Amino acid sequence: MSSPNEEPANVPEPGPEPLYPNISDVLKTRHVLRWKIREEGLPMEIVDMIIDAAEYWPSTEVRLGKRVVIRQDRDQELVRTVPLCFDEESLKSTNPKPLPHRQTHPCRKIVFSISAHDQGWGGTPQPSKFGGSYTWFDTEIIHNAHEIPREPQDTAEKPPEQARHFEPSDPFLLPSVHKLQSNARAQREEQHYTIVWHHLDNIRADSSEAEEIENSQGRGRATLDGSKVRDLEVGDSVAVWGRARFGGWSNFVIRLNVRVFWVV
Repeated sequence: MSSPNEEPANVPEPGPEPLYPNISDVLKTRHVLRWKIREEGLPMEIVDMIIDAAEYWPSTEVRLGKRVVIRQDRDQELVRTVPLCFDEESLKSTNPKPLPHRQTHPCRKIVFSISAHDQGWGGTPQPSKFGGSYTWFDTEIIHNAHEIPREPQDTAEKPPEQARHFEPSDPFLLPSVHKLQSNARAQREEQHYTIVWHHLDNIRADSSEAEEIENSQGRGRATLDGSKVRDLEVGDSVAVWGRARFGGWSNFVIRLNVRVFWVV
């Protein structure tokens, strides 16, 4: 049996990798739309509408380097995104400058790709396969993260966190409506989840649609209204935490990628 910290070499990617434009691609496309379509050029408002309708946005991605197993009553930060509208190279300077962007709140989409499973047993029967699941993922927004020294992303090299006692009133005792994703309950086989947060999302947490998504997909019903994307500012980061609770429960994280898109 392979060690939890070995590279997931034989685990296939959940799907084909699309081609993501970089900032140069987007700026060149904007220039073509602005000046090469017709002699007098297209108005900037129309160019913006075309770019946004096509979702032709630059992005950055972070990946979890190795498998991680989170045991009962432990929490672990797995990845932290590059500060919005920055790149890793610029953050090495004493006065990092943001990349080109449009608007004060330029984030437009965040895509989380998770491959994980729990210990494969336990829990009482539930109407939903995500009900009664005590291994899950949360997010945390770190404001002005470009001002915080960057740490290595290879969290598997960090010492495991000690188990802690959670009081009944602890906000992280159980998965909440703000969770990113629950693992399917009692599934030993690897499960793939793709969670998309979009700035145009507008599903209210108290709606029947949000309840159905939470039950059928395992997402948190309070993360479906797009506010987390719309509220992100330049320099903010998103951290993803893995959690596991109660005796015998373990969160096996095989792969985790987070890609953040913004407008230029």
